[in-house]
Amino acid sequence: MTSALYVLSENLESLICKNIKALPSIEYPVQQFQKVYQSNQSPVIHYENIMTFVHIRRDSLIFLAVVDRLDSFLMEILTYLDQFYELLKSYLDVKTLNRRLLLDNCTLVMELIDESLDYGVIQVTDSGIMRDYIRIKVNVPELSTNGEGNSDNIEVCSCSSSSSESESGNEPGKPKQKKKHKHKHKHRHKHDTKKKTVQDTKKDIEDLTKNVVGTLSSDPLTLIDKNRKKKSKNDIEDMIEEEDANNFMNSDIAKTTIMAVSWRTKGIHYAKNEFFLDVIEKVEYLMDFTSNVIRKNSIHGEIVCKSFLSGMPTLKVSINKILDQDKQFLTNCKFHQCVPTEDIEKAKEIEFIPPDGPFVLCKYDLKRHVRDEPMVKLTSFEIKPKFKKFKLKMYITIETHFKTTNSTSQLNLKIPIKHILHDYTIDLSKNIKFKCDEGRILFNVSDDFLLWEIDSMKGGHGENKLSMGVEFALFNKAEYAREQEELKNSMNPPPLRQGPKLEELYRQVHEHDPEGHTNDLIMAPAPPPVIDQPVTKLEDKDRLLKLSFEIPYLTASGLKIEYLKIEEPQLEYQSFPWVRYKIVSDPEYTYLIY
Repeated sequence: MTSALYVLSENLESLICKNIKALPSIEYPVQQFQKVYQSNQSPVIHYENIMTFVHIRRDSLIFLAVVDRLDSFLMEILTYLDQFYELLKSYLDVKTLNRRLLLDNCTLVMELIDESLDYGVIQVTDSGIMRDYIRIKVNVPELSTNGEGNSDNIEVCSCSSSSSESESGNEPGKPKQKKKHKHKHKHRHKHDTKKKTVQDTKKDIEDLTKNVVGTLSSDPLTLIDKNRKKKSKNDIEDMIEEEDANNFMNSDIAKTTIMAVSWRTKGIHYAKNEFFLDVIEKVEYLMDFTSNVIRKNSIHGEIVCKSFLSGMPTLKVSINKILDQDKQFLTNCKFHQCVPTEDIEKAKEIEFIPPDGPFVLCKYDLKRHVRDEPMVKLTSFEIKPKFKKFKLKMYITIETHFKTTNSTSQLNLKIPIKHILHDYTIDLSKNIKFKCDEGRILFNVSDDFLLWEIDSMKGGHGENKLSMGVEFALFNKAEYAREQEELKNSMNPPPLRQGPKLEELYRQVHEHDPEGHTNDLIMAPAPPPVIDQPVTKLEDKDRLLKLSFEIPYLTASGLKIEYLKIEEPQLEYQSFPWVRYKIVSDPEYTYLIY
């Protein structure tokens, strides 16, 4: 059970704090946490058998929970802090949180803490349920056009739509319900206008006489109608504001959480009932290309859904034979709370009542066999120096191993060349020559890598291959001395070279090398390269050839949705289910080269 909750900045400054169990001093725990905190410390810190600090670091913020009981479940509190961070991102509709965004929405954050915790006990952290009851508008700071002001970069997903909806008084994502409320208020107002007292009629007569004295040419009946319309509009706006305030104060989150279906509220209605299901699998692969040893070969998959269905529908999803054949799927699978896990092993389908809006139905991890070929395979990597011609050539070949009917929508290779720049004396005053079968090749001067961009590559089982070649110019000491001698004796100025000067750019970027390496490059006399010259050992991150790709309409594990049924016995509406598949490369889809 949590005694106090804090949100700290990266400088351990308290931005938001909530004293849940009435601690005698709300500042004392933060002061003690500042003394014992270290950047590489474990998320659980015990302080002198008095209290326990449970913290996580997300973006530039630190979420801290103070626990003063020994029988508390610390893993549960860690999970809550992570879910509360996701709740803030989802509710504020941003990708990253920062200091300024939390301070501008302090009231909203405190309200979310009150609803998600009840005397330190975790209640609910579902953003879909929170949005139905907490109606505080999100305060998004305006970004200055001239670039001055705040230095924090705030990524807002739908700034224009939220601003337009806030101006009109509608809740984001639910404009239709507001229209219905306005329609109801108009009917109420018609019944209320008939029960006017004598005092109201006297006020109308007095206002009429004042207006008649000012404008005798106008019709008195029209003046009465105008005054009544003005009053009716003001009454309607006041009634709407009062009802919004009542909805905000009379929250039913407690009623929703104790129901059998706590993840979905009643009374949801959509004009067009749709359900979207995406099967996204991230492929992780790590291979030492020099020793031909595969270190990692696994799949991280998730089924992401978006529900726009009315009422309380029941969905039945049937997954193909992977449930029966692969027992590893169920052991390493984590389902949403709407799925009853006790019936999955017995039944051949998953039956559940979905929450409203986007949610993750399940996440799973699978290990592939070592003999299984990767989706995109590096088949050859060669470096051929030619010292007599003062050239260094590099050749790379890749091939695909998936269905021939599919193709990649995106394919990029990031090839490190830091090792080459350390082993050989490269002359960047001469242009680097590129050649590839498909796409284009770019040279990143600051990070020392080549980027091979390929838009699309067809699938196959080793027959579809793409190759590229790069040629670097080695430093020629005799040629450099001859050019310098010619410049001294020549009366003409040296010719102006068009394009960027790579040697100057490289010197500016690598002028202060943190590793202390000396770059014998470009426009400086240097001895000829020696093959047996000792080279400083590079880290594994400097030897990684990274691949990033996307393959739509395909899964690496073979998972397939056989059918998707939507049943709503009370409304019996027509629904539209949509299913998509996609393979995405994991950030660790790499090859160790050199």
